[in-house]
Amino acid sequence: MTLFFWHSSFETGNARIDEQHRRLFALTNELAGAICDVGSSLDVDRLVAELRDYAATHFCDEEKLMSCSSLPAVEQKRHACVHRQFLDRVEAFVARHAAGDPDALAGCLDFLVDWLVLHILKMDQRIVRALPDAPVSGPPPAVARVLIGALVETERRFRLLSDEAPTMIWVCGQTGVVDFVNKAWQTCLGLDAAAIAAAWPDLVHPDDRARYGQRIAELLAAPATAEIEYRVCKADGDWIWVLERLSPRYKHGTFIGLVAAASDITPIKQSELMLTETNRRLEHEVELRTAQLREMADTDALTGVANRRRVLHQLARAMARADADGSELTLLYLDIDHFKKINDGYGHAAGDEVLVAFVKTLRAWLRPADAIGRVGGEEFLVILRSTGLDEGTLMAERLRQAVERLTVAGLGGRVTVSIGVAGRIPGEGRDALVARADHALLAAKRGGRNRLRVALAPASVAATG
Repeated sequence: MTLFFWHSSFETGNARIDEQHRRLFALTNELAGAICDVGSSLDVDRLVAELRDYAATHFCDEEKLMSCSSLPAVEQKRHACVHRQFLDRVEAFVARHAAGDPDALAGCLDFLVDWLVLHILKMDQRIVRALPDAPVSGPPPAVARVLIGALVETERRFRLLSDEAPTMIWVCGQTGVVDFVNKAWQTCLGLDAAAIAAAWPDLVHPDDRARYGQRIAELLAAPATAEIEYRVCKADGDWIWVLERLSPRYKHGTFIGLVAAASDITPIKQSELMLTETNRRLEHEVELRTAQLREMADTDALTGVANRRRVLHQLARAMARADADGSELTLLYLDIDHFKKINDGYGHAAGDEVLVAFVKTLRAWLRPADAIGRVGGEEFLVILRSTGLDEGTLMAERLRQAVERLTVAGLGGRVTVSIGVAGRIPGEGRDALVARADHALLAAKRGGRNRLRVALAPASVAATG
């Protein structure tokens, strides 16, 4: 970017001196372009080396030229002193940049532009007029005066750079009121600068506005650099996401407001949202699949009731709850009578029909709180929660009678069931309770089947065992 153009008003008439001045113009334009184009890179080490070389050669040549002029000695001394200050300013810039000062480049640009105007266009012109055979002295040409007026206005120069930058930039004063919006913002939102400045920060999304306003207030109260993401509304009503970097601005060491440089990150945000939604759907699908697999692993495929592992786990939890609240619990151990004969006489398909019809009958009589599980080919457990032994025995008899009434198409004989009933004794373990119910079931089968037997108390079992 060529922001500062050479003009004949800068010429001294000495080709070597003018070439050095042109070199400084080129360096200044290079620095301005790097600041204006956020995507460009600047070799700061090379810039510093060239500035030092400029000082080493140019000031020596210029002071020799000045010694041939009619300038008073005191003015020549003052001019040479200003030359020494150039190197001091360069070294100060090197120190600021090495310390990570984000405003170091802008400060160096301010210094170089001031040098072009105040030193070359003013002080060096005095040397030219004081040389032998110099043209008639007079005020600087009109063009030079225009250049002086434009270039010494640091704020105006800053805004000129900002207006041409591809990054979206706005500037506010110490009160936080936006008083400058560059062309990139106007192009992005489809609004002119005045409309954006007047509506700011109402253009910020309502969900982000309080957080955004609070951050701006914090930076105005305690100037610092910061980053923030937020949504802003375009003229067509669409919302875009921007990432904004805010920095304090100073003039002669005094805080004068904030400058904000933003980039449109909507595509990135959309990708993030799509990825988040995809991950959410995948997680939900995994949860469903896991639940289905867990259900399949815990469920008897034929009858749909819990399998052995699951019903024993349910029994353990029911017993723990009974211990906690002092409630009772009764366990029924059921075995379909002569089930092998059904399979052998009518086939396994008929046997499967009997199992399905048997479970359907049990479910019709049991409460939602009760649990059924298949623990073997034709053996089942029924957990009667909050149920004492007497009540559990009555339920067992109802189930026996209901099964006895069961009819299965194509089956010549009736279906009956033998049941062992065990009321849980407080503190009794799961395996002990199951063993007592199983022992009662064996007694029912030995007693002729199609009947129920109540398990003995644990001490009685131990005594007879």
